[in-house]
Amino acid sequence: MTAGITRKPGVRGGRPCIAGTGIRVTDIVTAVQLKYSRDEIAGDVNLSLEQVNAALDYYQRNSAAIDADIKRQDENFERLVKAGYGRPKAPVLPR
Repeated sequence: MTAGITRKPGVRGGRPCIAGTGIRVTDIVTAVQLKYSRDEIAGDVNLSLEQVNAALDYYQRNSAAIDADIKRQDENFERLVKAGYGRPKAPVLPR
């Protein structure tokens, strides 16, 4: 295990997270893939740069598993959107 990264059953589905937070390694990796800088990520989610780097170090050592997890999450999201989940049945604000 990478220092600063934990995995606990019952916390974020047992996915690797930054220790002491609910922020998953996949969250950090996805933000980097979306072209956010490490400094932007740290500031946006109130982490230290060291914590962001720990997540990316974990990713480098476990990229196949993390990439597969991101793919599964994306597929599940698309499946739920197609099924209509997440869309309000009524307008959020009355007209």
